[in-house]
Parts: sequence; structure tokens; C-alpha cells
Amino acid sequence: METQAVRQPAVAGSFYPADPLQLRAMVRQLLDAAPPPAEAPVPCAMVVPHAGYIYSGYTAACGYRSLTAAPAAKPLRVFLLSPSHRAPLSGISVGDYRAYRTPLGEVTIDQETVQQLAALPDVSRDTASHQQEHALEVHLPFLQETVGHFVLVPIIFGRISGGHLADIVARFWQPGDLLLASTDLSHFHTYAEARQKDALCLEAMAAVNPLAMSKTEACGNTGVCALLELGRRNRWRSVLADYRTSGDTAGGKERVVGYVSYLFYPPAAKASLDQPVSLPALARSHLAKVLRGESGLTAESVISQSAATARQGACFVTLTKGGQLRGCIGSLQAHRPLATDLLENSLSAAVRDPRFPPVTAEELAELRIEVSLLTPAQPFPYTDGEDLLRRLQPGVHGVILAKGGHRATFLPQVWEQLPDPRLFLQHLCVKAGLGRDCWQEKPDIAVYTVEKIVE
Repeated sequence: METQAVRQPAVAGSFYPADPLQLRAMVRQLLDAAPPPAEAPVPCAMVVPHAGYIYSGYTAACGYRSLTAAPAAKPLRVFLLSPSHRAPLSGISVGDYRAYRTPLGEVTIDQETVQQLAALPDVSRDTASHQQEHALEVHLPFLQETVGHFVLVPIIFGRISGGHLADIVARFWQPGDLLLASTDLSHFHTYAEARQKDALCLEAMAAVNPLAMSKTEACGNTGVCALLELGRRNRWRSVLADYRTSGDTAGGKERVVGYVSYLFYPPAAKASLDQPVSLPALARSHLAKVLRGESGLTAESVISQSAATARQGACFVTLTKGGQLRGCIGSLQAHRPLATDLLENSLSAAVRDPRFPPVTAEELAELRIEVSLLTPAQPFPYTDGEDLLRRLQPGVHGVILAKGGHRATFLPQVWEQLPDPRLFLQHLCVKAGLGRDCWQEKPDIAVYTVEKIVE
């Protein structure tokens, strides 16, 4: 059933003007004063501040100005993560509203997404945390003046981990959506102390490091950690739009609050890794030489053709023939230059996979080569087998299962053949040399994501 209630503005007249003309003029003035974004694409995520506009409005505008180029062909879906400042809350709440109202008009709620979210554990439709919450409301006029055509998924969080919140959002967030994490930084320190403490937040956002962010005192820490976790999984790039404190805007410097706008973009085009020659092409060239009895490529020659392979990296090389697996070997953790890892795993997939006979030089032309770049594996805490089934993300998570000295992994691509989490885990247990239901006996689980590069 469609909800009919409209959440009325709670902080109009205090955090920002209640008069529509004054509010629009103020937002436009802030946006016009903000510098143009350094990058042309619209960001996929932003960290933005939520104080009164006289304090943090300019910093917020430096982030929101990047949205003015958002296409208007269809509504932009905006996930807005806000801390609950005024009401105790366990888990998250998506509210029970048809719309949010500001002096500039109504903001439509994406009812389908909200209803699906509300069906999950730790998610409620309780409205108490929404009624007076400023940290979500203050962003809506900026959205109304920049993208205009959008639908809102309002998420207010209380007692929940950033990782768990990231898992919830990841079920629904898709490329093309906008994810906003609302936060201020340090609170009520001297100007010098605040800048020192805020530097830790800025470093965590620059590095897209949720663990480092979790150790800071930002009031929206959990939401930022969730955003950074999704950024880590998806290899987002971060760009600082603006940082300052209330001591730089409308207050004294004895007790200040820190504000930041940070923009996050999808990974750059794969040119950094596979230009002028792609990683699969380098693997093929190496195999062609070795299988003919010649010396293969060297790591130095690979790096000369793809400079990014000089950094440490972990990859899997997968060979298929006629759509069937022909070999797959890789590294789970980065421990050597990616160039070396690529060459070693390419050869191992071709001639050392014990499941298949060695590939011949004549056969190589019939093979398709795929290189998967792995993010660092992260421990995946869960309570029981059912919780594990519920939290794994088919098509996204690569999974490492370990128990009693046995260990095995499936790349995310395996979900294409085993889309049911129960069957996926059963086959993974068998691959590890364990009973097919060992996943119900609390084995250690770690997850990672991959960037897949195909010929």
C-alpha cells in the first residue's frame, strides 16, 4: 500500500531560510560562488556536510555544483545516508512517507526501493528518527536546485556497523545512482585541534579507506564508512571538493566544527591498466612465446607497455575454450608486482592447472583469456549459515572459504553458473575438499571483488 504521509520541514527557518524565494536565492548564490568541478562526469557518491547553511553551505555547494550536469532523461535515484541525532535507533529506518517537503516543494520517495529495504532485517519504517532530523533535510534544497529531477531513498542510521550498512545499500545501489553520506567532522575543538583531527578524515576519504575512517569522530562516521566500503569494492576514485571549519565561515575559532565535501567517481577508463596493450593480450603474447619454447615476456617488458602493472596486485587468469573452462589460476592477495603476477598466473593457468592437460601452442588460438584484478580480501563476519546466505551478494562477492587447513575460492564470475547462494557455497565446500554442507559449520569466510578484463 502506498504511504500517504508527507514529512514536513523541521529546520526551515533555522538551518536555512523558510521563505522559498530567499532559500532559492541563497542556494543559487552558494552554488554560483563554488568553483566548477575539476572533473566533468557527475560523481557516483559524495560526502557532504549538514550544518546550517551559514556555516557549511559553501562547502556543501562545492560538492553539489558537480551535479548540475546530471542528465534529466530519467529521475536520478539518490540514496541519502544520515545519522540519527535526536532519536535512539537500532539499525536503520527508511521512514513511512510518500514524500519529503521543503520550502521549494515536495521530494518524491522511491517507494519500490523503500519497500524492498524495509523487508530486510535491521530495517524499519519507524518515523521517529526522521521527524526532526536535520542531517537529511538540509541536503534536499541543494538537490532540488541542482538535479531537480530525482527520487529519494532516505536512510537514517543508528546503531549499525558501516560494513553492515554498506551490505544493505549494495543490494540496491546501481551505477547511475547517487549515494550521499551526510556528516560533519570534528566537533567543538580549537581551530588548530580541529584541523589536525579532520586531517585523519580527509586522509581516509582520499585513500577510500573505511577502516581508517572508522577511527575518527565524525558524527556521520557510519554512513561515510559505508560509502567508503562501497568505494573500496568498486574502486572509486576520490576528489576533494572543499574543506573548512566554522572558524572559516561564521564562527569563532575557539570551538569549531569541521566540514568537507568529497566526491567519488567510478574507476578511470581501463587505459591505466590495459593500454596500449591489454592485460589479456600481454598474457596471450607471453603464452605464445613460452608454448613455442621461447623465452616469455619479462615483468620489465610488461611494465614498459602498461605502467600501472608495476604496483603490487593480485589477479586470476581464466582460460576458456568454446565457453568451457580450460584453466584458472591466480593469487588471492597482492604480494608482488602485478606484471609478475600476471605472467606467472597466465603460465600456471595454461600448463599447471591439475584439472586439465597442458595447453598446446596450436590450441592457444582457440582459447579466450580473461584477467580478473582482485581487491584485497576482507573478513566477512556472520552469525550463522542463514545469515551468510542472506548477506552474500551474488555476482559481486568473490568468496574464500577456509576450515581446518582447507581453503578454496570462487571468483564472482562463478555466480553466473551457480546463482543460488546455497549451491554456490556447497560447491565451494567440495572444492575445498570438505563436506558439501561445511558452510553451515561456521568456516572462516572472506570476500573480495574483481575488475574483469576480457579480450
